[in-house]
Amino acid sequence: MPTIVKTDSGTWKAVVRKTGFPTTTKTFRLKRDAEDWARTTEDEMVRGMYVKRGPAEKMLFAAAIDRYLAEVTPSKRPFTQAGEKHRAATLKKYFGKYSLAGITAELVAKYRDERLAGLDRLDADGNPKPRAANSVRLELALIGHLFTVAIKEWGLGLIYNPVLNIRRPSSCCRASCSMATTCPAVWCCLTRPSPPIARTRS
Repeated sequence: MPTIVKTDSGTWKAVVRKTGFPTTTKTFRLKRDAEDWARTTEDEMVRGMYVKRGPAEKMLFAAAIDRYLAEVTPSKRPFTQAGEKHRAATLKKYFGKYSLAGITAELVAKYRDERLAGLDRLDADGNPKPRAANSVRLELALIGHLFTVAIKEWGLGLIYNPVLNIRRPSSCCRASCSMATTCPAVWCCLTRPSPPIARTRS
């Protein structure tokens, strides 16, 4: 049975103890939230679906991509290393302040659409300058592999890889296209299934 206690600071601490699992705790501002979390956590333990999400909630994308560049990227070819460092800087600007647990498929899809549409850069006339489909595809591949490594090797308690749940740009995309609502070439990017990515195995 979960225990809910009020802390000296006025917050509520939920404690879940169950045989076969490490003691799990989390602090909330509202008692109701602590009770809901405790019930959900205990239920996941009973059904064998519990995943400790604490590390994934604490690690920011900025720290994760830096770790990836330090541990994974050096094993790749020099040309690939240079490309990943460049793409990592772009990704860090967009996702850097999010925790890994907070990066959803919806957020990654929003990033994909904005990059394809060129909303993050304008030409001399103030018009968006769309990105090449292959550039966006490589950026998504880097995010996807970061999550794969985090799940398989870092033990961060991530539930899923968000890149596996979105569509990636297809080869028909052109950098000269504008928004998906007005450009058939970009529209096809968002309607074709994503090419397979290395999936995590249980």
